[in-house]
Amino acid sequence: MQGSSIAEYALIYPGLGFGAMLSKSRHMTDSMIIAGALRLASLLPALSDPDDALLPDFADAPKVNFEVGVAVAEQAILEGSAGVEGSKDQVREDASKKVWLPVYGEFTYDKQGEM
Repeated sequence: MQGSSIAEYALIYPGLGFGAMLSKSRHMTDSMIIAGALRLASLLPALSDPDDALLPDFADAPKVNFEVGVAVAEQAILEGSAGVEGSKDQVREDASKKVWLPVYGEFTYDKQGEM
């Protein structure tokens, strides 16, 4: 897709979706997107070391997405577009309870097709 980058897919979009889910907002407002983008910008490694990478490492994507999601949900609550009751201060705690972490089982290849 022209004009898009892998960084958008890995570092911003999942967090926007997570924030919308957390807040149960029926609309993604411009201010919610900006809040997510600003949170992502605050996590740039180059801010603390100019010789470091501009974007967070993709291995840090789950942590980045969590932070972006929290920012989006906080903004939705602040502006009144959230579909949940609660305070902006509750968002981080609620988000930590709703994070999905993949767990993959180990499989052994059996040439005979038996387990």
